[in-house]
Amino acid sequence: MTGKPLSEAARLALERVSRVIEANPDADTRTIRARAGVQRERGDAVLDYLLRHGFVERHHVNAEWSYRSLRPYRARNEAPRVSFGASHSTGQGGGG
Repeated sequence: MTGKPLSEAARLALERVSRVIEANPDADTRTIRARAGVQRERGDAVLDYLLRHGFVERHHVNAEWSYRSLRPYRARNEAPRVSFGASHSTGQGGGG
């Protein structure tokens, strides 16, 4: 999950993990991955992305990291946008 646009699968994984954290404040990493249905490597990358981009905060509790939501991540808000030139507004939509 680098600087390039995220794939649909990555956006959906981000949303699943975000929803798990929202529903389970202060859940640990293992619990979040299990409830979101993501494997360890992807789950860790998703948590890192959400943390770096201000969607969650992390706390050290009882020798474990726990996570709490700051704002929800939703895949539809991060989906690639159609450029204006290819939109219905410029006569690309047919009809008329």
